[in-house]
Amino acid sequence: MSSLRGSLHIPTACDSLTKEALAEEAEAISKADALLIMTCAFGVQMVARHGNKIVIPALDTLFIGMEDSPDSFSEACIQCGDCILTWTGGICPVTTCPKGLVNGPCGGSKEEKCEVDSKKDCAWALIYQKLKGEGRLDEMLKYRGPKNFLVMTKPRKYMYQEKTEAAL
Repeated sequence: MSSLRGSLHIPTACDSLTKEALAEEAEAISKADALLIMTCAFGVQMVARHGNKIVIPALDTLFIGMEDSPDSFSEACIQCGDCILTWTGGICPVTTCPKGLVNGPCGGSKEEKCEVDSKKDCAWALIYQKLKGEGRLDEMLKYRGPKNFLVMTKPRKYMYQEKTEAAL
C-alpha cells in the first residue's frame, strides 16, 4: 500500500489551467499510484482526461452549487438545458424555488419568505427585486411555457459518445 506522497492545489480543477498545473507537477504525479481528487465530478473528469493515473473522487457531486457560508451551499444550476436566466435577472427559479415555478410566485409566500421553507427568501421575490432594479419588471408578465426537461439528458449523452468515438 502506498503512502501519501504529496499534494497539489489547483484553485479550479474544471478549467483550462488543470492541464498546465498537472504538467508542472508531472514528475511528482508519475510517482503516485493514484490521485485522490477533492472536487466535483467535473473536476475529477478534467484531471482524468489529462493523465494516465487512476483518479479517485473524494466527494460525491450532488449538484452544481455555490457556497453561501462555510458548510452551507445552495444549488445554483441543474443544467436543465432550457435556461431562463435571461428573463429572471440571473436567478434560477428552478433551483431557488422548491416548487421550480417558472412563471412567478405561487401565492403562498409571506413577507417575501417561501411557504415551503419560511427561512428561505421566496425565489420570485428575489427575482422581482432584481428585475425592478434593472428596470425590467415587464419580464415578469411574460408567460414561460413548461420546462422541457427532456433536453437535459440527450445532449450530454450525445456529446459524450461523440467525444469518445473521436478519441478512438
